[in-house]
This record gives sequence, C-alpha cells and structure tokens, in this order.
Amino acid sequence: MNYTLCTTFPNPLLFKSDEPCLSLYMPTSKVSTNQKQDILVFKNLVKKAKLSLEQKYADKTIKPLMTLLNKMTGDNELWQHASAGLALFATLDDMIVYRLEQSFKPISIVANSFHIKPLIQHFQGLDTYLLLALDAESFALYEGNHVDIKPITLGDDIATTLTAALGTQHTEAYQTHGVYGGAADGSTFHGHGGKSDDVDIDREKFFRHVDRVVLDYTSIQTKKPLILVSHKAYQHDFKSVSRQPWMLDVAIDGAYHDFSMADIKHELKKINQQRMMVQVDQALKQYHDLRSKDLSTDQIILVLKGLLAARVDTLFIEEDKIIPGKIDIENQQIIQNDLTDPETDDLLDDMVQHAMQTGSKVWIIPQDQMPSSSGVAAIFRY
Repeated sequence: MNYTLCTTFPNPLLFKSDEPCLSLYMPTSKVSTNQKQDILVFKNLVKKAKLSLEQKYADKTIKPLMTLLNKMTGDNELWQHASAGLALFATLDDMIVYRLEQSFKPISIVANSFHIKPLIQHFQGLDTYLLLALDAESFALYEGNHVDIKPITLGDDIATTLTAALGTQHTEAYQTHGVYGGAADGSTFHGHGGKSDDVDIDREKFFRHVDRVVLDYTSIQTKKPLILVSHKAYQHDFKSVSRQPWMLDVAIDGAYHDFSMADIKHELKKINQQRMMVQVDQALKQYHDLRSKDLSTDQIILVLKGLLAARVDTLFIEEDKIIPGKIDIENQQIIQNDLTDPETDDLLDDMVQHAMQTGSKVWIIPQDQMPSSSGVAAIFRY
C-alpha cells in the first residue's frame, strides 16, 4: 500500500466507499526547523485514528494502513517540501495526500464517508482562467488558477509576434527630404512624426490579431474568464480594440516574464477571492429575499429533506462547525452520535456531500457571514 500526492479536487469522492474512511487535516510549516513539531502533530492524529478504528476493526485488518501511516513519519520528502497544510484521505486499500497552501486545524476522523468540508472550502469558487500575457510585440496564453498554471500551445501556423503577424502589412517609417540650414550638401533627412504614428498603427493591428486568435482558439470554445497580464499602457490599448466578452475588468499589471510563478498564483488567488466574495454576497442577498416566500431556510431538518429531494439550489455551511451525526436516508432523519464512533462523521459534512451529488452550489463561510446560528442554511430550487 502506497500513497499518492494530489493537487486537484474532488479525488476523495472517487474512492470506493468501503469502510473505514480516514480523513486527516493538519497545519504544516515550510520552515525545516518546525519539521519535528509537524511530525509530532501527525503522530498524535494517527494515534487518535487508530483508537477509533480499533472500536470496530481487528488489528490485522487495519495493520497495512497503520504501517503506512507510521512509515510516513520518516518520509523526508513529504515533510521537507511541506506547504501550509496537509490533508490525507485513506481507506484500507488506498491513500491520497494533499499539500496545500492553506493551513488547517488539526483533525482526524474515521467514518463511513470522507470528511471533505475543509477541502471543499479550499477549492470552492476556484475558477480556471485564461491568462493572456501581452506586450507590444508578442503574446502567450496560459490556463490555470492559484493551484496550477499551464501554457496553452497554439499551432505552428499561429503568429505570436508582431513581426510574424503583420509581415508585409508592417507600416514602413517614412522620411521627407528638405533643406535645413547648415548641411554641407544643402540637405538633411527628417521624419515628420511618422515613426510614433506608425508604431501605434502596427500595435493596434497586432492587438486586433491577438484578440482574434484568443477568441477563435480558446475563448469561444472554453468560455473561461480571461485575465490580461500586461503593462497598464498596453491594457488600455488592447481593451479598446478587443471584442472579448469574457475578459475581466481586473488585470495583472506588469510583464508576465517579470513575475515568478508564485507571484502569478498569488495575484490569481486575490482575484478569485474577490470574485468569490461577490458571488457569496449575491447568494446571501437572495437567501434573505426568499425567506418570506418559504424558499430558503436555516432549519436543519428542512434543509436535510430538501437535499434528499434534490430541491436545494444553494447550501451555506459554517466553517469549522461540526455536528457529530449521520443521515438516516430511508427515514429522512438525523442520527446523532460521537465522532469517536468509526461510522460517524460530521452531519454538516454529509449534507455537503449530498448537495454536491445533486448539483447544489455549496458555500462554506465564516460564522460572522452565516445568515443563521444553526450552522446551515439553504436556498430551494422551487
């Protein structure tokens, strides 16, 4: 049995749902001197998981899993290249591990389903963007978000430089011949402002070419939001000629090649968070507007019945809040129990999974943003 490092969501849902399902979250440090402390936290969480597993499973049944978990404490590659947080999901047969740029509160849960709420919160609202890296004489396209960015390869026949794009259409600078006193042969060559005008004309032609390429080869097919990465002067010029309906008003100021990959991801994270906040605010306003029509509620049992009937359009869950229990689907009831029970997870986490399986939008938000104190709220489809 081995583990796989993962970067994309929702891999935990792809696991077979054999019991038990172990979910482990913890903060980690990029500072090597904190490595021993991280390993100690991990050992304590593993110990807690073992105590839960032993309530139902024989030692020989859980031995392969425990052996791997104990072996991981000596995996220098895992701990020396840590990010801000670690999330681990395991059955008796498989395991995946996330190293994420988000710190998590230490938690270890064994249940008959994975505890995915913190992971969903990390990835929620995570749009994939097209990035147009543009300067005066060349451009390149990328696709990604603050988790991963990849270049988009265009065909060999696609011109990505001004010279290649304009070819013979390149505007030639011109000169005029006139007599300006002092020349021995009676003449001096002088350009009457033509060079600057020609540069502007060529740039506009090139930017129109870039816009056509981006539309025809990426935007129309993907309809993904486009972010311009360019100096401010070029941003204005490009937007003035662009027919791009998916381009965002916000842009990243500067030349793409002047940024590190970490810098670009940081900028994308800020943009994504701002866009997510707007979406959450709009959803919360809708929630309040629909209360008088009984199309939204914060009563847990009503939200549960709505989920089981696939009526929930949007589900709000309070971050870090845990209600130990599970859902009795047949009787549409809530069974409360202790988290140490190897068959019991967080009721709110189970509701999140039901919401995802029926196509509901899920927002996991701080307590001060929640429209209720119950830890849950929902907008119904009808």
